Amino acid sequence: MNLNSTKSKRRLAARAFLLLVAYYPLVNWMIRKANLPLANLWEEIMLLVFLAFAVATSWRKIGRLITSPVVLTALLFGAATLLGYAANTYYIGAYIHEARLAFEPFMAFVILWLLVDGDAAGLLRETAPHLVASATLVAFIGVYQYVRKVPVPAQWLDKATETGVISTRAFSLFGSPNVLAAYLETIIPLGVYVALVRTRWYERAIAVGCVLVMGSGFLLTLTRAAWLSAAGSYFVGLLILNPALAGVFAAAGTGILIVVPTFRLRMANLLSSTYIDKSNNLGRLFRWRQAFVNLIDHPLLGSGLGTFGGSAAQKYGYFTGISMDSVWIRVLAETGMVGFALYVSWLSSAFACVATRFFRSKDKLWLFASVGLLALLVNLFTDNLLDSWAIALVMWSLFALGAIPEAGE
Repeated sequence: MNLNSTKSKRRLAARAFLLLVAYYPLVNWMIRKANLPLANLWEEIMLLVFLAFAVATSWRKIGRLITSPVVLTALLFGAATLLGYAANTYYIGAYIHEARLAFEPFMAFVILWLLVDGDAAGLLRETAPHLVASATLVAFIGVYQYVRKVPVPAQWLDKATETGVISTRAFSLFGSPNVLAAYLETIIPLGVYVALVRTRWYERAIAVGCVLVMGSGFLLTLTRAAWLSAAGSYFVGLLILNPALAGVFAAAGTGILIVVPTFRLRMANLLSSTYIDKSNNLGRLFRWRQAFVNLIDHPLLGSGLGTFGGSAAQKYGYFTGISMDSVWIRVLAETGMVGFALYVSWLSSAFACVATRFFRSKDKLWLFASVGLLALLVNLFTDNLLDSWAIALVMWSLFALGAIPEAGE
């Protein structure tokens, strides 16, 4: 087979895969709305088809892939979870459930690493407008929900301080304002990048409009953890780009909180004694303390993947709380200090690939990608956000594009 022809086919497959990732929220909604056969398995089928093509056409790269830091730490983390399962001997269905959530989206990283033979920056530049377009549509739906005051579950609001003042929150196609906020905070920086690099005035105007819609949808989720994680990450990114811009951003953010009563109320409640008391009494802080008690009982390997604080633990009766509300703390409780160290190494090595690409090339594309990913990684401290395929696929795809070796590496 002609080598150039094979590379072209792999590149085309990578483009197709990235488009599916970019438009995943909309495609997923349409597939499930249409109630198509195997609708509940379409993500797995998609990954298997692309993985089979990637392995068939790029099998010579598998050895180098396995020895890459990201895949190596993924394999070590997987081994640690298996040891934890063996040490605790619990229902295997719970382990498989949580393991699938952790490792299936990671196949996006493997697929892209095998398919792409260089110029990952070019692929990301091609994909960024599609990510922005999809996120803009998703955000617009959220803004519409907020304007129309679509009813939301009572637990999304603080009954003691917010009822009568705040009646709804944007959640769009995700069914959770926290997930919408995390999804948007990851993509908004790429929208800003697209707006900066466009040369035609109308293209720049469209890009700025997209950023405004995404930013509005993000703010109207009223998700404080995402606000804080995004504010910190964006500030760091702007500080690297231009310290003056970082100062303007900080001033603008402070001004919005002061001027908009709804936003001010949400942030003020976070520091109120009422909120802290509720959080300590069967709330987030209470569940986090439970996790550390669990860690004391199972310090090295944890109580087992799928047994504490995630959707698997809730489904199979190992955990009675609504959610651990933290990927990092849940992994610590379930996999112990060994598994947690490997999990941190796994995600941090992937993030380092993107950040390092910026510091090596000085290409601002990688800086904006890093800023969004950093916001997401910080936000993982307050929610089980990687249960969302939309977020996990975007995260691992961006990580993959940063990790793909360039020519000569």
